Parts: sequence; structure tokens; C-alpha cells
Amino acid sequence: MDHGPSVYSRRASGSTRHERHYQEVLVAGAVTLGLIPAPDIPEKIARELASELPDLLGGRIDDRVSWDVQVVVDPLTGTDREAPEILDECSERMLGEGWDLAICLTDLPVYRSGALVAADVSVERGVAGLSLPALGAVRLRQRTREATLWLAHELYARTKEPGPDGSATRGPRAEGFAGPFRRVDPPDEDMKEMDVDARFAATGARGHLRLWAGMVLANRPWKMLHAFKGAIAAAFATGAYALVITTLWILSDSVGFWRLLLLMVTAIVAMVTWIIVAHQLWERPSEREARHWVALYNGVSVLTISVAVLFAYAVLFALVFAAAWVFVPGAYFQTILRHPVSISEYLTLSWLATSLATVAGALGASLEDEETVRQASYGYRQRRRQEDDNNDREAGHRDGRAER
Repeated sequence: MDHGPSVYSRRASGSTRHERHYQEVLVAGAVTLGLIPAPDIPEKIARELASELPDLLGGRIDDRVSWDVQVVVDPLTGTDREAPEILDECSERMLGEGWDLAICLTDLPVYRSGALVAADVSVERGVAGLSLPALGAVRLRQRTREATLWLAHELYARTKEPGPDGSATRGPRAEGFAGPFRRVDPPDEDMKEMDVDARFAATGARGHLRLWAGMVLANRPWKMLHAFKGAIAAAFATGAYALVITTLWILSDSVGFWRLLLLMVTAIVAMVTWIIVAHQLWERPSEREARHWVALYNGVSVLTISVAVLFAYAVLFALVFAAAWVFVPGAYFQTILRHPVSISEYLTLSWLATSLATVAGALGASLEDEETVRQASYGYRQRRRQEDDNNDREAGHRDGRAER
């Protein structure tokens, strides 16, 4: 594929294309920046940014060259837990595509030396890695755009001036980064071993809360709502039947707010537990060093499913409230309770009926689209990506042998 004149010409310093490459500036030309996102949300954001980044790169970094941004999705970007593998995969893809710079967008958390890493920059490779979950769930697209611009600036500023031997130099730093992240300075031993020149890490409890929010967003809990159709229908049938029982009217008027809240929490916990057990979403560590990953993934899966169940609970509550408002006569309701009724009594009755219906009706009902439910598990999604990639590679090998 011809990308036009390039700002950089690479010279391999070793016997393989995976070893360090070097760059030098031509008098005029273009810079090709490749974005390598993992599937799902990183891919969606990368494709949205690809059209607006060239103008932003020219305005903020260097308007003397033209910028081209290309997007290639790589499932392996979302399968490797370790940062070196992610950067190496990004570098290999960059060399294969003939790009000048590359930024890898992963939906995996990255921990190095006990720190939560938001971004790494490797001048020797000419690539950078960005972990989207570390950016959080709020304004993710805008934060990703700013972080991508910063990483491109950092790579370009550090590589546009070749050293005496023609190799890339550690040039001036680009200032600023999206979010409250700490630059690891001076570089630690892990950065030196990885050939990483700049690293930004999240710190404190806020950084980890932002990570959890970002990982839940990557799991897309709202997509699970489609799988709850059968469970919601079963629960609604139970709740609608319960509305005709006058004893439930009296009970809803007597239990009080805190008991209603406790019943709701109990119903949601029961539902979440059943989904995890029924669909085998609870992961177990296969090796000792993977325990912290499994604990993180299990925690995020529980939170993701809890959010999805809350969405389903809200839908069920709206349906039960509409049924109560239509089918429970106000005069008869007032006669049973022996005091004037208003919308608050209908809300209380609907709240109690929804919680009981969640436990009695939805618990045990089969969720539709099991694949969507299992996608809420980080570990499962990684394994599927790895399997799909392996299958694609095997198919490619078979086609190659058939042609020969």
C-alpha cells in the first residue's frame, strides 16, 4: 500500500523487522499515524477520531507536513495483559503497514511495577500505548482524543531530530496529558527494560475508581438489557398478578422506606448472583501470578451485571407502576388503606411488587442471548478474541497451502 511521501525512512539495526527502527526527517512530506484499536469501544472511538485528527495534528504539532491517520483493528491489542506485548504488537503492525508512528488503543488495564499505567511512549519502537479504562467512563471520547494528540506530539517531538548516528533521539517533551496522571520521572527499571521513554500512571483511590468505571463502560452493560427480555416478561407477569392481592397493598403501606430499600437490594443481589452462577462468569485463577487479574475481572463483572440488573429493575418498575396506576382503582385502594391515597402510595406499591417480582418471577428464568451476557466478562472476551485470531491465522495458513 502506497501512503505517499513519508517524513520518516526506517533503517533496521538488526537482523529482523521486529528490532529497533530509526527515523530521519525529509525536507517535505507527510506523516502517517496509525491507530490500532482493540475491537468494540476502542475501535468505535478510533474511527470517529480518524477524520478529525489530521487537522488537529497539523494545528497542534507541525503544520509544515500533512498528516494522514489510518485505523486498523487488531484483536490481539485486547488479549495481552502485559504492556510489552501490546507495544510489540503495535510496532509489528506499524512496520507491516508502512506507517511512521502508531498508537495502540486497548480496553485492558495495564499494571507495571505495581502502578496503574495510562500511557506508555516508546521512541525506539516509534509507538505508544493508551489504556482507555484508565481514562474513566466520563467524556471518554474527548479524553481519548486529547491523549492521542499528546502521545503523537510526544513521539513526533522526540523522533523528528535524528541523532549523530541517525537513530531516534530523546527529544523535548510534549507538555500536558488528558486527566490527572503522574509522569513517572525519572524512568524506573521497568521502563528501561521495556524501552519506554515516557509513562503516565494513575495514582490513589480516584485513579482506581476511574479504572473500574472505564472497565464497566468497556463491558457495555446496556447491551445486556436485550438479554433480559424473557426475565422481565416473567417478572412483570408475577408483579401484575401480585397487584391484585389486597394484602400486598396493606403491606406496602406498612413496611416503610428502609425495608423496601433492603428488599430491593436483596432482589438485585439475588439476581446478580444467579446470572453469574448460571452463566459461569466467575473466573478462577489458573496460575498464581494471575490472581490479581482474576480478582479485578471478577469485581468488574459483578459491577457490570449489577448495572445491567439495575437497568432491568428500572424497566420492570416502570411497567409495574403503569399496571398499578391503570388496574388498581383509587377509591378501592383508599378503602383498603383507610386513608387518602396519592401517587406516593402507588409508587410504594409498585416498588414492593417490583422487588418481589424480581425474586419470584425473574430468578431462574433463562436469559436470552447468552453470548451477550458472557461478553460482560473481561477474561471471556479476551479468550474469544484470542481464539478468533488463532482461527483466522489457521485459516490463512490453510489457504496458503491450498494455493501452493
